Amino acid sequence: MVCNEQNTMIEIVPFNEDITCVKTATEQDGAAIMFVYAYLVRDALFDTGCANAIGGIREFARGNKINQVYITHSHEDHVGCCKVFEGNVAIYANESVQKALRNPVQRTEFFRFVWGQPEPVWDSTLLPDRFSIGDLNFEVVPVPGHTMEMVGFYEPAKKWFFAADALPLPSKKRIAMPDENVPQMVATMEKILAMDIEILFDCHKGPIESPREHIQTRIDYIKEVQQEARELHESGKTVAEIQEILRLEAPWYMEMTEGRFGIDIFIKSILFDKPVL
Repeated sequence: MVCNEQNTMIEIVPFNEDITCVKTATEQDGAAIMFVYAYLVRDALFDTGCANAIGGIREFARGNKINQVYITHSHEDHVGCCKVFEGNVAIYANESVQKALRNPVQRTEFFRFVWGQPEPVWDSTLLPDRFSIGDLNFEVVPVPGHTMEMVGFYEPAKKWFFAADALPLPSKKRIAMPDENVPQMVATMEKILAMDIEILFDCHKGPIESPREHIQTRIDYIKEVQQEARELHESGKTVAEIQEILRLEAPWYMEMTEGRFGIDIFIKSILFDKPVL
């Protein structure tokens, strides 16, 4: 199923008998700017997609049995359609995410265009440490780094892990947000790598079967850049000089993020931040 509404897109892609991929995005020139995945697991929805696709999600919810919603973290591409479900089904989120749902950050013009502005959601339920969907039994696993609040959902019998944004979207991460802790992100990826997982469900890449190489590539790149940056820093180089020497180039949209993303933020994080959880 593909639905286009007011320059937004929603694609419904069955993965297996238990899981359906729910992809939402804003459309530009006939293509998605960037899809974000929510996952319908039987009658439970993991995340809700971007706010710009709220009409498509509302239509999807009418045609599918959704009795529970579980939220991984509070970024607008993951909680954007929670309003569709408020008062109808239980929305489970940890305490930090519940606070953000009640008072969502007002995003700048660029991010309102890309993802949309979530509406406040007052009715949510505290996320438990474990939950079941029929005979599927999930553990809630902290996966801090991208945000410190973020969690993933692990089904050990099936060896499924819904990892939210625990893994950087590009294999070569070069930008970061002020609230990201990149060394913590690496520690989280190493924790995931040690888990018994056959399928990793990423929120931007989709389902990844045999994910070990996918994860290791991202760990190796960040550690390599971190080592080079530390050596340059110890030799007296500034952050700007390190960026130039390492040829870390900004993506085309950098200035439009108005400081929400930066190469300098990434460099400072790999130099000075430490894993804390």
